[in-house]
This record gives sequence, C-alpha cells and structure tokens, in this order.
Amino acid sequence: MKRKTSFGTMEILLEKDGQIVSEVLVFHKEGRGHKHPLWEICYITDGEGIIVNGDKREQVKKGSVCKISPHTDHWMIPQDYMEVLLVYSPKS
Repeated sequence: MKRKTSFGTMEILLEKDGQIVSEVLVFHKEGRGHKHPLWEICYITDGEGIIVNGDKREQVKKGSVCKISPHTDHWMIPQDYMEVLLVYSPKS
C-alpha cells in the first residue's frame, strides 16, 4: 500500500521478519538524510536526480544503480521526479 511522505510516496514491496526488504520510493521533493544498518541497493526506475551518498553526490537517471554502505548518511534529490526501487541486504 502506498503512503504519502514528506518527499512523495513510499510503497513496501517485501518484508521479512518485520524488516523491510524492498520498497519503491517516489520523490517529488528532496528527501532527508538518514542511515541504515544494511546495504541499500538503489535502482532508478524513472526520472533522474542526485543521490547524496556520504560525501559523494552521484548523478543518476533511469537505469542507474547505486550502492549505499551500511551506516552511511544519504538522501535523494530529484531533478523534477525520481522513482527508486530499494533493496536492503546484509551483503553488497
């Protein structure tokens, strides 16, 4: 089920043992900085923008893949709109 967020919408696709494994985020506004204890693999399914990944800024567009290390501050900045499929994993 999609739910509204401060940046757009999010929809959980898969959960295991109460933990989110995969979700789709749609950004219409800049997200907020945050960290996870797992690897985060980002696949851009539509749109374009920037993923701030620690001290790096990665320009991404439809088809791009980005890996975010555990415990790394990160957030997304859409150009106009960006849809991101996220998968969380203990391994990269």
